[in-house]
Amino acid sequence: MFNNLRVGSSVLIMLGFLSLVAGQVLAAAETGEYLKYQEPQPATSSWLATSGYIVSLLLTFLLVLGLAYLTSRFVGKKMTGGAGLGNGKVYATLSLGPNRAVYVIEIAGKFMVLGVTEQNITMLTEISSLSDIEQLKATQNFGMPPEQFSSVFHKQLGLLRQMQRKFPYSISSDTPEFPEKEHETDSRKR
Repeated sequence: MFNNLRVGSSVLIMLGFLSLVAGQVLAAAETGEYLKYQEPQPATSSWLATSGYIVSLLLTFLLVLGLAYLTSRFVGKKMTGGAGLGNGKVYATLSLGPNRAVYVIEIAGKFMVLGVTEQNITMLTEISSLSDIEQLKATQNFGMPPEQFSSVFHKQLGLLRQMQRKFPYSISSDTPEFPEKEHETDSRKR
């Protein structure tokens, strides 16, 4: 019974609203003002309204920045604060194929060798020898010695020069040595 009364009353309200709107449209149509062209009026605004808008825009921007900062701090603490294991560090990585690798890591003061696949992570061994740990830390701190880098760089540069001789038009360089060789190969072909 209440459902029928509710539906009936909402139908009456809708009909009353439609008749009110339709009456206004008909009144405008009778006077001829309904579709009459009107020149657009320039917007009037004062410098006070404009400056108020700019101030509210800046306050909104500062509010969004503050909320972003607080959210990132909150999420950051949730992500890192739970374990309390300290800083972890990856000392070495050996890729064994797609989605397979062996990692040497330090976490919570322990050095471990982990086997990682797409499905799981397995601890292969724990490194407890002090000499091995010192060697890992030494390689991490120094990286590649400058002499070794220089030799690798010159070796790669030599390989590039060999490729340039084999394929003279596919590899170009801005160094003065290469354009002269390109010129020599051009004169031989003529």
